[in-house]
Amino acid sequence: MDLNILFQTIGTVVMVSGVIFSLINLRNFQASRKRESAIVMLNSFQTNDFVKGLLLIFDLPDGVDSETINKLPHEQYLSIYMVLGTWERLGILVYRREIALDLVDDAFSGPVLQTWQKLEKYILEFRARVKRDTAFEWFQWLAERMLERETTAEAVPAYLAHRNWKSKRSE
Repeated sequence: MDLNILFQTIGTVVMVSGVIFSLINLRNFQASRKRESAIVMLNSFQTNDFVKGLLLIFDLPDGVDSETINKLPHEQYLSIYMVLGTWERLGILVYRREIALDLVDDAFSGPVLQTWQKLEKYILEFRARVKRDTAFEWFQWLAERMLERETTAEAVPAYLAHRNWKSKRSE
């Protein structure tokens, strides 16, 4: 066997191995990034301000109007905007595929849909008042995606849908 052919073969094997190693590392990095994004997303919802805002929204009547929201105490008004801003940012992240829609659906479809049900009228009135149709556009987009998912498959609580789940250690 010629020495040149041997070196070319070794070089090719090293190059192919490097490409495979790089692809595996890239895939692991992407999976790690997705996990980190999910953890950051879930942790961002554990603030007092967010929880106060969400609880306040849950207590509002469906289809609340601008007059009612604008009469709220300043702290409550800001709490509602904390929730709206969070849903807005979450919608952007889902659209850009930084966070999986399935994860958001599992974690927040109920709160997102309830917030939209309560505040849709207010948001439409707000858009008209500020003459800006893009106000809370990504929150609306996210709520519509959640609604679409529930029209194709009924929302089943996790404790029912996954009642036969087993950890990998017990398999």
